[in-house]
Amino acid sequence: MIASRLSPRWRSTERHVAPISRTEPSTLGRLWVCLPLVMTVFLSGCGKEAAPTGDAEGASATAEASGAAAKEEHGASEVVVLDTAGIRLAGIQLDTASTITTSGLAVTGTITYDANRVSHIGARTEGRVVSLRVPLGARVGAGQTLALLESPAVGQIRAQEREAEELRGIARENFAREQRLAAQGISSRKELLDAEAELRRTEAALRSAEAQLAALGAGHGSGGQFGLTAPFAGIVVARDASIGEMASPTDTLFTVADLSRVWIELNVFERDLARVRVGQSVGVSVTAYPGRTFPGRIVYLGAALDPESRTVPARVEIPNGDRALKPGMFASASIQVSEGGAPVVVVSKDAVQEVEGKSVVFVPGTKPGEFRTVAVEVGEPVGNNRVTILSGLTAGARVVVAGAFALRSELAKSEIGEGGH
Repeated sequence: MIASRLSPRWRSTERHVAPISRTEPSTLGRLWVCLPLVMTVFLSGCGKEAAPTGDAEGASATAEASGAAAKEEHGASEVVVLDTAGIRLAGIQLDTASTITTSGLAVTGTITYDANRVSHIGARTEGRVVSLRVPLGARVGAGQTLALLESPAVGQIRAQEREAEELRGIARENFAREQRLAAQGISSRKELLDAEAELRRTEAALRSAEAQLAALGAGHGSGGQFGLTAPFAGIVVARDASIGEMASPTDTLFTVADLSRVWIELNVFERDLARVRVGQSVGVSVTAYPGRTFPGRIVYLGAALDPESRTVPARVEIPNGDRALKPGMFASASIQVSEGGAPVVVVSKDAVQEVEGKSVVFVPGTKPGEFRTVAVEVGEPVGNNRVTILSGLTAGARVVVAGAFALRSELAKSEIGEGGH
């Protein structure tokens, strides 16, 4: 009875469990079977989210490649864009690249004194400055006194000079008396000769004192005082003496120069030596007098080459009647090396800027307020603050001549900003 009641339940339970354990996969088995599918879906989903990053990197690389290609296409130029206010603040001004025809070799140099017309004046013996007779910048004549000095050595020699003068006077009188007595037959021949010898000794002593004073530059004066004098007419260009100070022979107290003619010391490059010779005409210009050319002529060409600069010195002699040229001025010169010449492009020196170690000029771009760089090869300087352009720019091109430095600064700022990102 009991079995009959339980048996169906057991059988039912067995029928319910048996399919699970014998014929159908377990839950774990189902999960194991589905795992590859799940992983596939997961990985596929991850791939979809990672794709945009890869696309962005690709787009960035493409953009960089395009930018590089564009930069290559435009000759590696850089672009600066300014609005109207920026252009006004930068002081941008444009001008046209012009040409000049020159047969000259452009060189640079420095104005100096004509070494034959400048004198550094000092005392030839130790002495104290007693007075100063001329101010700095004064025009003086040859032999004019510049200052008075006092020296014990000069005083001693001058005392010997006075003594020699007095002894010579006595010797002269004695020799004249002996001559009269000898003529009358009263004095002997020996006494006459002795008187003559004494006169000659006193004259020699006097000449010796005078020579010593002349050697010390103290030919004129009294006591121990003597004057420093100008050897030729000129201008006092330096005065380093002060009243009361002691001066030695190594001290320069005055510098007097005749500036009616000056020199310019040029440096000629080794590659140009075959074109330069003594006697060629030279046109000299200085920034102090724009538009004015000072004519000169080469009077000396060096015999040795400077191993560091690879240049040879050349000296040009220039008349300077109005004293416009001042020693120490920087000068540009054009040596006339031939009769004819070819036209060359020239621009203002201020138009040329240096960007990343290269010389460039700024030219207007295709859009308003746009300026781009053009690499150029700069040649020698010419007059009126200009330089020649050997390549990179053609005559008639519009170039930024004022404000180019501001454009270069803006370009540097933009490059720093890009580097910061």
